[in-house]
Amino acid sequence: MNFNPLHTTNSFAELLKLEQTEFHLHQHVDFATYKEQRLLFLKSQNSSTSIQALIDYNLGFVPKIGLFAGSFNPFHKGHFNVLQKAEKLFDKVIIAFGKNPDKNQRTWPVPKTISNRQHAEYNGLLTDLIDSLPYEVTVIRGLRNSTDFNYEQNQYRYLQELKPDIKIINIFCDKEFEHISSSGIRTLEKFNKHQNYLLE
Repeated sequence: MNFNPLHTTNSFAELLKLEQTEFHLHQHVDFATYKEQRLLFLKSQNSSTSIQALIDYNLGFVPKIGLFAGSFNPFHKGHFNVLQKAEKLFDKVIIAFGKNPDKNQRTWPVPKTISNRQHAEYNGLLTDLIDSLPYEVTVIRGLRNSTDFNYEQNQYRYLQELKPDIKIINIFCDKEFEHISSSGIRTLEKFNKHQNYLLE
């Protein structure tokens, strides 16, 4: 993991801003790994009051992490719209690609547009993935309409029974994306009319 060099002549406010920039530059890295590597890097720098303050900052930093989970077959512009909204609410959003036994297995590649975010894959229950993470997350569910809302409300009850302390936030996509679905795109692909809905 490569970090930009620090100039300890900067004020602490400037160093803190650089610290936050580094965190965002490494969104593709798991937070536990990032924190460990960042602390090692800081401790390798010339000891100063500012560097020690950055070490203390990182030791105490508990980011708000969202987990955007779905089968995402494919991950399309509607999903990206929800992701962008989520990233305004959370310090970090993990995109979790799940294998739903009731749906087709994911055959679409991950778009380059989201390659700089952290990805996870899970085969079992979403609650098992959450329990495997060494930090707390809030599950993000994207909604297009009231039909999606009713479905997600029912799913939430199951998740609550499996994990009573689960936290979930629902985010509606913008109106221009509410008709887009992965199944619709897969149907349009058969007629080569699907490209406008995909991310690069």
